[in-house]
Amino acid sequence: MGTRILAGRTAVVSGARRGIGAAIAEALLAAGARVVVCGRDAVQVEAAVTGLRGRGFAGAEGFGGDLHTAEARAELLTAAGAVDILVNNAGGFLRTTTTLDATDEEWDEQLRANLTLPFLLCRAVLPGMLGRGWGRIINVGSVTATAPQLGNAIGYVAAKSGLVGFTRQLALEVAGTGVTANVVNPGTVGTEHLADYFAASPQVSEAELAQRIPMGRLGRPREIAALIPCIASDDAAFLTGAVIDVNGGAVTA
Repeated sequence: MGTRILAGRTAVVSGARRGIGAAIAEALLAAGARVVVCGRDAVQVEAAVTGLRGRGFAGAEGFGGDLHTAEARAELLTAAGAVDILVNNAGGFLRTTTTLDATDEEWDEQLRANLTLPFLLCRAVLPGMLGRGWGRIINVGSVTATAPQLGNAIGYVAAKSGLVGFTRQLALEVAGTGVTANVVNPGTVGTEHLADYFAASPQVSEAELAQRIPMGRLGRPREIAALIPCIASDDAAFLTGAVIDVNGGAVTA
């Protein structure tokens, strides 16, 4: 593959101002795509875009807004134009919860952020992708969809498991149209969001999480992001409905 395998393509990446999302945005830019960096806080998004442009990525653009709302999604589509690649990366959780201690609000918010938002964004971009006969939907899930562990939030695990089922069903619905849908399930990755999680859930430590990984360390955002341009390329046209685990050997089947 050439280094600019995505030249002429437009990508939208949710939750892209930091962490895995920021690394994905940079990887797509390096592959030649125009990338719309999305996040709720417009000021923080603009700072992220400024940083990318400062490193020579002129194709970086930003969109700040709550994409749970129909108004924001419409504004995003107007700003982005034809969306060729959608990466649903936004989500996560902070406080460890179990079935017994999770509040109704926490459950609803976890499903809303980690499952409903990807559904809404997929539904928004699909008509254009189908009309053009080309599209790549990449949903960023979690190792918890395959191997739940203590120390998670019950709603988060349910949502990420649901994301796998949703993506596989979507892949069947659009098979043969030129649109593909796949899931990348990262293991535990060292990000700013993970640091926020440690602060909110002090009973869990980085050392404890690293001990669960055969490689003995956390993943790095760029190790997840490196796969995305390949999955989004023309050469990956036969890859759909796949669940790709990137977790340092924590899950192997």
